Amino acid sequence: MPTQKITKEEIIKIAVEVFRKQGYHKTSMKDLADACQLHKGSFYYYFKSKEDLMQEVLKALHYYYNQKVFSIAYDEKLSARSRFIKMFKEQEPIITRGSTGCLFGNLTLETISVTSDFKERLKVFFTDWISAFQAIYQEKHDEVESLQLAQQSVMEIEGAIMMMRLYDDKKLFYDACQRALERL
Repeated sequence: MPTQKITKEEIIKIAVEVFRKQGYHKTSMKDLADACQLHKGSFYYYFKSKEDLMQEVLKALHYYYNQKVFSIAYDEKLSARSRFIKMFKEQEPIITRGSTGCLFGNLTLETISVTSDFKERLKVFFTDWISAFQAIYQEKHDEVESLQLAQQSVMEIEGAIMMMRLYDDKKLFYDACQRALERL
């Protein structure tokens, strides 16, 4: 039976899990409405389209990452090594839960050659992640080298996440994080 009241924030939280499990293209508005215990018609009261909902999902997740993960990189009370480890620990349960990986990486792979609807929001997320790593690497490297190391680390971690999902082996993710740490 459909619920009577649900907030947009609750829908976004539920949608994150549905998109993580099914992907963007395989998720229908009916799937989302069912997961939220809403009639499909009622779902449109909150979001006019799946694209609009995904934009809100990406915005909410990006905000979360900026507040809870990336912000750690700028905490100069901690050593560079401690900041890296703390970031990894904060991110690890998100990435490894259900072996569904990184929603930003998954969505990039799934949509980039089909639609550009999410491209800018995805680029901003990855730019913020690279900037966070660069802030840490700058403790021991110059600006140019720290940017290169940050880009390399994000690319390697995202690739490892993809391979983790393919081989169902979380160690691939952990090893990539360890190599990023060793670049310090």
